[in-house]
Amino acid sequence: MEDNYDEDFTSFKKASDRNKYKKEETYKDNSKRRLLNAIKKKFDTTIIGSLATFEEKFGELWGHGIPLTELDEDQLYWREVWADARSKILDNGNANLRASQNEIAQYTLSWNRYVTQFHIDRND
Repeated sequence: MEDNYDEDFTSFKKASDRNKYKKEETYKDNSKRRLLNAIKKKFDTTIIGSLATFEEKFGELWGHGIPLTELDEDQLYWREVWADARSKILDNGNANLRASQNEIAQYTLSWNRYVTQFHIDRND
């Protein structure tokens, strides 16, 4: 009869270990996905924010916000230069984002959630 209990316990332990392993793997996958999403948002914000700053500071050169039909010759020239530069910036940013995502995919990650650290000031 005791052998039956040992078999039941062993079977239960194996099932428990499998479930624990599955949960850990799911958590790691979710952690990686969370990091990838956070990095993508930061890349996008950096790239788009930088382009917006250029448009704000130098947009008058290419008539930013003005219809094409109302642009003078200089503005048309600079709009073409800006369109080319903007395209290259976006392509470069997206290529680096993909490279970063591919790099992260090679790692096993686990999010440490929110960690609170208390610092004791012993000078009081």
